Amino acid sequence: MYDVVIIGGGPCGLSTGLALQEKGLSYVIIEKEAIVNSIVNCPFQMTFYSTSDRLEIGNIPFLTQDARPTRTELLKYYRLVTERQEINIKCYQKVTTISKNAESFTVHAEDRHQNSISYEAKMIVLATGIFDTPRQLDVSGENLTKVSHYYKEGHHYYGQHVTVVGGKNSAIEAAIDLYRNGAHVTLVHRGETVLEGIKPSLLLDMRNLLKKGQIDFYPNSSIASIEETTISIQSPNGLFTIQNDYVLSLIGYQPNTSMLQSIGIQIDASTLVPFFDPESFESNVKNVFLSGVVTGGITNRVYIEDGRFHGLKIAEEIASRLALVANNNSPSV
Repeated sequence: MYDVVIIGGGPCGLSTGLALQEKGLSYVIIEKEAIVNSIVNCPFQMTFYSTSDRLEIGNIPFLTQDARPTRTELLKYYRLVTERQEINIKCYQKVTTISKNAESFTVHAEDRHQNSISYEAKMIVLATGIFDTPRQLDVSGENLTKVSHYYKEGHHYYGQHVTVVGGKNSAIEAAIDLYRNGAHVTLVHRGETVLEGIKPSLLLDMRNLLKKGQIDFYPNSSIASIEETTISIQSPNGLFTIQNDYVLSLIGYQPNTSMLQSIGIQIDASTLVPFFDPESFESNVKNVFLSGVVTGGITNRVYIEDGRFHGLKIAEEIASRLALVANNNSPSV
């Protein structure tokens, strides 16, 4: 019996574990992939927009060569923290169901060999993030192997006709890198422009590439269907088909709502923001808390920078609540 089971081993899940550890509470983190898997899925050569000090957890300094860390530096930092602080995390275990008992919860999981494992805890923290659940285009052909919702590096696409869908930082960064690696790039965006709201470091390059026609850009447009060697685009001028070898759908991510709803957590239908108390981060289900990016739904208002502090409030609330229970159960003198 643990005091707390944390589901999700991203930066905010690790931070919550450290906060519980500071309070002397027993916990285990269950992660279905590697630690900080959302960062593992980032482009290999990515430099983060956040400065290193805003990505620290557990008051452990994160020193980097430049102010803004690379993917490699960030992965190394979180591995180091996990090892040195002896964070209790079980990787490559996927949660299948969560059962509510009279005074506790049972979390059922499977490892990579389909072995069943169960954990019992007095309280649950969901730190599942959003980056493992990409938003879908909902068009025919989206399940083809040439379609990906993540981008790692451009060399693989040299000489290929690649369509990038999206207009935010991840899509723009991928489009620029693809062009530099010799791909024939088409950018499809439902908005009118991609030159607003992106990182300043991307703006000049993207503006020049579009001006020179080195990236084909279709604004106010969407993918209508995907075939093995072509895609169809719905634009203001009508439906048309272009040659295509790969599709990168980089339109954002969302919480794993099925897991949240399976235990009774209420979710706003339009934003996918789950219900929680902003002071304690407890959901509408008693003794079930939410930590990190998952609290922002699809609003893009919660990042590692602020989500890493959620665990502090959660740990304070849980420690206080468990102490109260212990006092109430103590025999009177």
